Amino acid sequence: MNILYYLGPFPKLSESFILNEIYELEQRGHNVAVCALDRPAEGITHEEYDELDVPTHWIESPSYRDVSELLSTKTLHPRILNDAFYPASLQRHAANLFRAKRCIEFVERLDWPLDHVHTHFAKPSSFSARYVASYYNSTFTVTTHAFDIYDEPVGRYTPFLFRNCDRIVTISAYNRAHIRKQFVDDTPIDIVRAGIRPEKFRPTATPNRNRVLTVSRFVEKKGLEYGLRAVAKATQQLPDIEYHLIGSGPKRSDLEALVDELNLGDTVRFLDNVDDERLLTEYDEARCFLLPCVVAESGDRDGIPVVLMEAMAMETPPVSTTVSGIPELVEHGGNGLLVEPRRSEAIADALETMLRDDSEWDEFRNRARETIVSDFNIVTEVEKLERTFRKCQAR
Repeated sequence: MNILYYLGPFPKLSESFILNEIYELEQRGHNVAVCALDRPAEGITHEEYDELDVPTHWIESPSYRDVSELLSTKTLHPRILNDAFYPASLQRHAANLFRAKRCIEFVERLDWPLDHVHTHFAKPSSFSARYVASYYNSTFTVTTHAFDIYDEPVGRYTPFLFRNCDRIVTISAYNRAHIRKQFVDDTPIDIVRAGIRPEKFRPTATPNRNRVLTVSRFVEKKGLEYGLRAVAKATQQLPDIEYHLIGSGPKRSDLEALVDELNLGDTVRFLDNVDDERLLTEYDEARCFLLPCVVAESGDRDGIPVVLMEAMAMETPPVSTTVSGIPELVEHGGNGLLVEPRRSEAIADALETMLRDDSEWDEFRNRARETIVSDFNIVTEVEKLERTFRKCQAR
């Protein structure tokens, strides 16, 4: 199949699941090309990107001097104009038409005809991907994750976008039920997990008995302040805890201030973003993984965080919360421990169980990897995605 991915920033460190997906489709013999809106400023990438060999084009941001480009047979095509009746500002409509034109020009340079267009996240810019699909009379799908359907105010354009998909893809049953209730009731919805490559995440070392690890963006929905308070409580019983946090984000200074307030300076270590090699080492050395997710005030929340999958594949069992689709990955008492969000004392109790109880920890770690290999493996998930694309082709 000949597939175009229309994306925002690419490659993006926090969106390794997209890179995994494209990499696996390429490995399975599909022709894949990427049209992206921006090159991330991040200096760290994944090894999959270095191994990727797909045509990639980045579209520059439009400006007022580009208005004349909108008077084109590409942007004024009847099938494109038919898709343009959704609530958005005139500026947003113009930007989407401009980007669609530039993407079409990129597709024209490819060595193969376009069969299908896929994008991630239900964003206003996703309409450009719909336009490209309409221009070529190809099929169109979108994978929706979390902020794009929960972060208030959700765009008024969202139901229009979903109705213009051949099929919707989402990463959890929790999301599917929400989309059905809030946005659209007739477009088919398929569940395809944001899987990982289990062969990349294999444990090789004996973990540090006292090490707790978090890999996260430092934003409200990750609930990291509750994790820090839980660690502070747990150190009353286990004073040798080492807590490593990998990541970056706008709440970094708030978290550092809380570390000082809780007198955790000798316990907590911030490691910023790291490369793949260091990430694997940190997973390997951790006794357990902590991700105390919450629902943010805006309604934003996680879907099923990929970092939980990575940790579990490394046999580093998780302590997390019951937010969103996380219970579809983490079975409480089976392959990890779950608590209600924002309950630092309950998180502390779960951490103490992980750090103290060797028999339970052994069971958790073995079942954790088994879960990823069987149910969250990128190979099996891309097989599901292929089936979705083929169902679209059979329309």
